[in-house]
Amino acid sequence: MAQSNPSKETYMGRRVSQTLQFLSPLQSLTIFPKEVQDTSTTHRDEFLPKFKSGLEAEKKATEYMLKQRELEDDDDEFVGKGWEQRTAESERLRAEKEDQFVEQAYDRAVTAATSAAVSSKSRSAKGKASTNFQFVGVVQPPGSENKVKWYARKRPSTQSKWNVRLIHANKDVITRDLFVNGKIDVVAKYNNTGKRRDELKEGENPSAPSRPLIEADYNIKSRSMWNLWNFSPKHFFNDSSGSFWRERRLPSGLYTDGSLVYESKYRYSDGKNGMKAISKLDALLRSKSVKESVKLDLLKRLEKDSPDIVIEE
Repeated sequence: MAQSNPSKETYMGRRVSQTLQFLSPLQSLTIFPKEVQDTSTTHRDEFLPKFKSGLEAEKKATEYMLKQRELEDDDDEFVGKGWEQRTAESERLRAEKEDQFVEQAYDRAVTAATSAAVSSKSRSAKGKASTNFQFVGVVQPPGSENKVKWYARKRPSTQSKWNVRLIHANKDVITRDLFVNGKIDVVAKYNNTGKRRDELKEGENPSAPSRPLIEADYNIKSRSMWNLWNFSPKHFFNDSSGSFWRERRLPSGLYTDGSLVYESKYRYSDGKNGMKAISKLDALLRSKSVKESVKLDLLKRLEKDSPDIVIEE
């Protein structure tokens, strides 16, 4: 799930939004025992000591070979015809022998350093008592009696070092991920409470029409082949507000939100239905050109009926 601050900043004369912040569905805090934190090492910590030991052994082997070369006699010098080929071959064989000696010294030092590190870890792990259980705390929603619900489980293996883990499940992010991946549908039902949404002003008649208070009831339905992926033929053909598979359609007529009156028309310029504000509701109720049946129908729908169109803020 991504969140962004609606406020915008100006950069080089252009208005830009702030950087998105991505939220994780599961946020956890893991607590390790102190001895595990002290002995835990990274790949860098393990590699550098071995590499250093190998370089030191390589340096000592090189110095040893130089001293051995100085002590060698010059009796092996070749004379006569073809001496240059025999001398070059002798130098090549000696260089290969020296390189092999240095490589073996490097390998022995690295192997010894690796064995020492493994034995050191095994010695540090011995004699330290550790519980056979791990404790997991799940953060509960706001308003719950218990802030954290704790669970205990057996330690699956000795490689699992942690003792306590606190998990916060971001239900909003999990719900969004399920919705984006097509696993669930969010179904909203809007109920007209018959109460006023706006505060009653001084001197205003309480019985005067006003914007009604609409309450939303949200439900989550899982999508599967057993419920036809929440497909409803009844809603597809009969619901005045349309459905996911087709454009919303509203019959022609007058609609009101308790403040303004709109007329539903087909706009040929745009090629689609549209709502056009024609007047205020109180002015329409005082008008003599509008039939009384139309006025009563608008007032009745404000008091009882569910809304045809809802714009959530």
